[in-house]
Amino acid sequence: METAPDSSLHILQKMNGQTINSSYNHALYALLLSQALDKNDKKIETDSLITIATDYFDESDPIHAGYAWFYHARTANNRGSVDEQAKNLLKAQDYVEKTEDHKLIGLVYGEKGQMYKNQQQYDSSICYYRKAFQILLKIHDYTNCILCQLNIGSNYLSKSDFDSALICFKKAERMAKNTQNTLLYSTIYRNIGSVYLKEKKYSEALINYHKVPLTNINMYDSNKWLLIANVFIKNNQNDSTRYYLHKVGVLTEMSTNYYLLWLTLHKNEGNYKEALDYAQKIIDTSDSINKRKLKISFAGLEKKYKYQGLQITNQDLTIKNKQRGLLLLVTLLTLSIFVVVFLYWRLRTRNKELEYQKDIANKKQELLEKEKENTAKEKENNALLEKQLKFQTILLLNIEQHRDNSAKQTGYWNKKKQINKPAQNKAFSTELIACVDMEYNNISQRLKVKYPELSDNDIITCCLMLTGFETGMIATIFDVNIESIFIRRSRIRKKLNLEESEKLEHFLRLF
Repeated sequence: METAPDSSLHILQKMNGQTINSSYNHALYALLLSQALDKNDKKIETDSLITIATDYFDESDPIHAGYAWFYHARTANNRGSVDEQAKNLLKAQDYVEKTEDHKLIGLVYGEKGQMYKNQQQYDSSICYYRKAFQILLKIHDYTNCILCQLNIGSNYLSKSDFDSALICFKKAERMAKNTQNTLLYSTIYRNIGSVYLKEKKYSEALINYHKVPLTNINMYDSNKWLLIANVFIKNNQNDSTRYYLHKVGVLTEMSTNYYLLWLTLHKNEGNYKEALDYAQKIIDTSDSINKRKLKISFAGLEKKYKYQGLQITNQDLTIKNKQRGLLLLVTLLTLSIFVVVFLYWRLRTRNKELEYQKDIANKKQELLEKEKENTAKEKENNALLEKQLKFQTILLLNIEQHRDNSAKQTGYWNKKKQINKPAQNKAFSTELIACVDMEYNNISQRLKVKYPELSDNDIITCCLMLTGFETGMIATIFDVNIESIFIRRSRIRKKLNLEESEKLEHFLRLF
């Protein structure tokens, strides 16, 4: 799949997916076939294949589940469903957070960078492409590393930061020397030429456009002719412009620029009727492209998605708490029944004791009558009666005392439990700082001493970064936009006097 995706696709297509009996193998076959088609630029728009994989793989296999949702997002993008693409990508990210597969993590970060780029949120796009580059570099995936550099440079180019863009493209060019990949060279030189074109250095732009190798893929070769035509139209060379525009075979997303060049060419030649026709084509094409744009900000969609996840988690916790409360009530009811039975048994015991006392009194009376009849044994009987009376008195006293003690016992089943509501934000901050200080040798105190200009929120932000919170999650915790977190990070770097090449997280871990 990685070294020869065309061979992988050939093998998979020779297999009959319907004959695979195992559900796991069937889902794996659907995932691998989707992956092979994507790697061979076979853009499939239907999701009937990849849905087999997303329906089967779950939290028990987060790597395959993550790849399945990633290619589900790619499929949605192929058919122009940008909203569905974003949702599927966020589901893939949920599984990415549960795995250490660097390839998958890098691909998801790269795709997020592309989503932000499409929304013209260039700083966020650069951030995610850099994350993807660092991760993919660890596994020596140089092809995707080059693509990350090209996309970073493209973002800088969109921001008119031509120097930074050229640095990224030149870095990609150096890395591509070991790959011998014609498509990469085509993309690299087209981007370098675009930098010079933006700077109005037309001769340098033309030199780099001519360096673009032919790939025998209409989309890439057509883009080369379109770019060369764009240089000639800038120099008012209408014949050369027309020549290269006629060589363009496939338009795809280049249609707007293609029609714009024809419009400019016809205006230069005074053919305003044709120019108006191409102006209408530009309007129609722009409307089609705008329909494919994400309706809301990707950052906002990500925040909403995570908030919905938290809501589901809170609902689960609420259900569990209700179940625990019900269990407690059942326990208390059972215990109450036990107490009632016990008290009933004690009452019956007391009644029997009273009946026993009555029997003793009756027997005592019979003894007295017998003593009167036997005068010879009167003294002996009196002594015996006296002893019996003492014994009975002691027994009665003990019974009365036991009754009194039992009557004086107070109930304790009606005590109400006090429920303390913790102050969640303060408790969270205190617990977070305490845990980080324990792990990193009281880093919060040392930061405050050495850099007193750091605010409490700066310290909490540093602690969140040390514990691995992503920028999007930190923004959710502070209930702010992700751009605010990037601004806060920049301010923290200034307060810590960090150089541009020095990473903030690396500095904090070594501090």
